[in-house]
Amino acid sequence: MSLTLVAPGVMMTADEFVAVNFRLWKKRPRTLFNHLLLGMAILLLSVGVYRDVTRFKQVTEWGSVVFLLVAILYAGVRMAIVRYELRRGYTKNTGLHQPITFTFGADTLSGNSASGHFEARWNTIRRAVWVKPNWLLLYPTEAACYYVDLRRVQTPDAPEQLLALVREAEIAVREV
Repeated sequence: MSLTLVAPGVMMTADEFVAVNFRLWKKRPRTLFNHLLLGMAILLLSVGVYRDVTRFKQVTEWGSVVFLLVAILYAGVRMAIVRYELRRGYTKNTGLHQPITFTFGADTLSGNSASGHFEARWNTIRRAVWVKPNWLLLYPTEAACYYVDLRRVQTPDAPEQLLALVREAEIAVREV
């Protein structure tokens, strides 16, 4: 593909950063496993409290009620803490606070911003995650990624063209 795609002025807001990364966090296998365990614990505690109340017409095992309330509170607070930590992460990641212009060619991708320029060959990108519908995350390492706003790519069928370019470079794209 000899097409060059440009995405000028890509900038991510704190709300977008939190939404994208919270969605990724919820899809992680470990998070799903923890949600399953927490859900099972809440279900079992609820059944125990329900049986206690229907059998004796009152609560006899207050420890189960306390554990149930703690589990429910933990479930809500945990998600709030994750969102809070993501917002803190956005604040510390100053590269997201300024516009960057991405250029995608057949062999390379590059970026220009007020803090500098980078260029990377497609074969250095380990993986890509498409957080539908607007964000494509390109990971040169496991710990960092380029956040590409597909709404900024200057062609009408930008997501399809850019995804074709990424797939042509033999980069696995996971859709979230």
